[in-house]
Amino acid sequence: MKLRPYQIDAINAIRVKFQSGITRQLLVLPTGTGKTCVFAAVPSALGITKRVLILVHREELANQAADKYKRWNPDARVAVEMAERRANDPDTVVVASVQTLRKGGKRLLALNPTDFGAIITDEAHHATADSYMSIYEHFGVLSNENKILLLGVTATPNRADGEGLSRVFQEIVYSMGILDAIKAGWLSNLVGYRVSTGQSLDNVHTRCGDFATDELASAVNNAQRNSLVVKHWKEKAQNLQTLVFCVDIAHAKAMAETFRTYGVAAEAVWGDDERRAEKLDALRSGAIRVICNCAILTEGYDDWHIGCIVMARPTKSQLLFVQCCGRGTRIPDGVNNLCEEKQAGRAIAKENCILLDVVDATSKHSLVTLPSLFGLGERMDMKGKTITAALKKVEEVQEQHPNADLEQAPDLDKLESYAESVDLFSMKWASEVLEGSTLQWHKVTGRYTLNTKTRKIDVFEDLLQMWNVHVKMGELEATKGGLPDLTSAFRYAEEYVKQRCSEEITLIRREAAWHKDEVTPGQIKLLRKFHIPIPAGLTKGEASIAIGKILNRRPAYAR
Repeated sequence: MKLRPYQIDAINAIRVKFQSGITRQLLVLPTGTGKTCVFAAVPSALGITKRVLILVHREELANQAADKYKRWNPDARVAVEMAERRANDPDTVVVASVQTLRKGGKRLLALNPTDFGAIITDEAHHATADSYMSIYEHFGVLSNENKILLLGVTATPNRADGEGLSRVFQEIVYSMGILDAIKAGWLSNLVGYRVSTGQSLDNVHTRCGDFATDELASAVNNAQRNSLVVKHWKEKAQNLQTLVFCVDIAHAKAMAETFRTYGVAAEAVWGDDERRAEKLDALRSGAIRVICNCAILTEGYDDWHIGCIVMARPTKSQLLFVQCCGRGTRIPDGVNNLCEEKQAGRAIAKENCILLDVVDATSKHSLVTLPSLFGLGERMDMKGKTITAALKKVEEVQEQHPNADLEQAPDLDKLESYAESVDLFSMKWASEVLEGSTLQWHKVTGRYTLNTKTRKIDVFEDLLQMWNVHVKMGELEATKGGLPDLTSAFRYAEEYVKQRCSEEITLIRREAAWHKDEVTPGQIKLLRKFHIPIPAGLTKGEASIAIGKILNRRPAYAR
């Protein structure tokens, strides 16, 4: 077995940072790019000769970690500490569930911290939970004097600077985005289709950054919507092994029953489903075509045969959406790189994964969709194009129409005509901004941003689905984290502006009398710097909007 180039780079980054004294490290790699291969090679690369503890939170993850670690280290003694399974002193690698190593329990106390040289946390976006923190405290890895490597690995891409996990990890030492991995041939491309239902979500409330599950289930779990989903699936993906992500158990069961009504072999699975393993084996073997699940296959499910993902569960969480997408991007076993296979002219069992975006109607909420995940408008229909082709098309149109604001573009096929009808100098404010703030926030994928004369303020959701306010002033940066919802984040940010830069408020209000004034020479100079044609009669407010959009253009986080 041979490590891939980026895996070698990741291991080198871990070693360099460890040697410099950074003992609490976070590694971010997309699902399907071999996180386990990396952490299995880390102890020997760092010269760690003591025991290694691998923490997981599900039985499937424990078995996967143990099997893959042993495959990469045939001489290692690998044991699982979970339920009736026990690890003994001669075992050099212990794979344990955090539930097993509970605080104060005999099984945790039996692990002597001085015997261990590394603790590896799989799915590390859970690392700040009490169950993990008590284990870290037992081993003393959170202290400044710690010499043990604490390595967290996660497929969930980092946003901003990873502040959501700063209680545990010192820094993200290496990361690769989904789009980079797709372009390089390490992951399957994503083909997007939009399924518009007309079902309203306006009466569904938000809790902890996403839709309230009970209210969402009531809104979307109905026969008409479920049938619409199945009809679109039969049209676009009926020959593909498929995962359907649902809201709750009842929704998963209803979706599976709807598939069966249309003659499709389908099953529902959930957390304590006694037949879960049996059903997933049936999907792998092809005995059934579709599995409908709720909150159970977002992590730790590896099957490269999955050729279609159906997002029947609308979400406001990019983290959840990324996790769901990741179940379909894994390339076939035995294929190292898709680009190499294509160049060699070899047939590929799976090159792309279809993603059906089931999109409901709402004027109050911003939904995460496949296009929005990669920096395109959430309303865009990709019309069966791959995400790489869609991004290329948008870039071409943007070059031809630099004044165009493509955030609201509805259709990839009609992008050219849409670009000719809109311009950069107008703004349709996001509903969250209209409801929660009076300032001129610009919505960019994954965050809201505000520019004053002296500061740049970002509001974003972190790895733990909490909201953060990040302020940058010159070389100085500060973050207020742990805010429960977007309203709280806006409230904190506006109070900060009032206290720290009150003289600038009039310049950044969403509505102000000066917006109708004539454009200033300074604004004209800046627009020309960005090669933006200036229309006749441009106002100061319109120029301010355009400049804000230009300054806030960034690649989407998932790239």
